[in-house]
Amino acid sequence: MSAIEIVLTICLLSNPTACEQRAIPAVDAGSVSQCMFWAQPHIAAWSSNHPKYKIIRWKCEAGGGDRENI
Repeated sequence: MSAIEIVLTICLLSNPTACEQRAIPAVDAGSVSQCMFWAQPHIAAWSSNHPKYKIIRWKCEAGGGDRENI
């Protein structure tokens, strides 16, 4: 597990009330501040690979939460 994660809050397009949090390990980011700049292309790539979901929120934080890594 990475020390820094990109935490996505995602919802199904077919059921907007079905939301959950997922985490992308941010191995290239050395700090939360660096992650904020590093994350955007990775979030865009994730979104294009998962067309059934809409990202409604994202943030960078220290790893170790109760989220599913993707």
